[in-house]
Amino acid sequence: MFCRYLMAKRNIIKKKGEIMKQICYIILFFTAFFYACEKDVDSYEGESGIYFDTEGKLNDTVVVSWGMKAGDVVTRNLKLRVMLVGTVADYDRKFTVDMISDQTDTLAAEEGVDFEPFDKEYTIPANGAYADINIVLKRRETLKQRSRRFTVKLNETPELHFMYTRRSRIDSLTSLDVDYQRVVFMDENFPRPGWWTREGQKRFGDWSQTKAGLICDVMNIDREVWLGVLGEGTFTQGYLSYVGKYMYRWLQENPTKDEDGEWMEMGPDSQD
Repeated sequence: MFCRYLMAKRNIIKKKGEIMKQICYIILFFTAFFYACEKDVDSYEGESGIYFDTEGKLNDTVVVSWGMKAGDVVTRNLKLRVMLVGTVADYDRKFTVDMISDQTDTLAAEEGVDFEPFDKEYTIPANGAYADINIVLKRRETLKQRSRRFTVKLNETPELHFMYTRRSRIDSLTSLDVDYQRVVFMDENFPRPGWWTREGQKRFGDWSQTKAGLICDVMNIDREVWLGVLGEGTFTQGYLSYVGKYMYRWLQENPTKDEDGEWMEMGPDSQD
């Protein structure tokens, strides 16, 4: 009986020893882990970089759809934010950008025509973490026939490196650094609303961007509302009927050609 007691006690002591050994291993592991993290942080200190704010974008392109703006809106301010990654400094740090518009590109935008000339040197201020590039875009009539684009590209400096970017895969062998440049793409796209086929055709006739834009401009309809859900607020079937009849009379007094060169017409339900 006494022997059994000694053996049981020895087993308990042995198990306690194994538990203590495991605890020691865990402590050693986390000590090494935090030491490694601390070394990484230390090695990161003093380095800084710049990149374009992602702003939820999946690629490097900023799409500016002028078609979503009223026809009398001919300029628009575009802000591109450049972010700091790394250490904030107590002094100003400068960087530059390049404007790239390849004239061999059939969609190449022209500085001074499609957008106003803008500064190419910027400053991340002391104790600051970003700088804004402000560009005034210009709406050309020819956008209806051809879109325009240009690229704003960041340049590294001895103090501000390329340290962070997302990568976009072009094909199985090629990928692109997304956040060191922004491609500004401008068009006149004004999509057809979902309600047009059922409710618009009979009131407004065949769809065209030119016709839809004219209706919104004459009737002072916000284009976001025009593309919204029919039946929300005052944007109802009854209102569409009123708009169709008003535009029919307006076109009688102001004949206007559609984008196909033919005279613009309203649908049969509006011609009475």
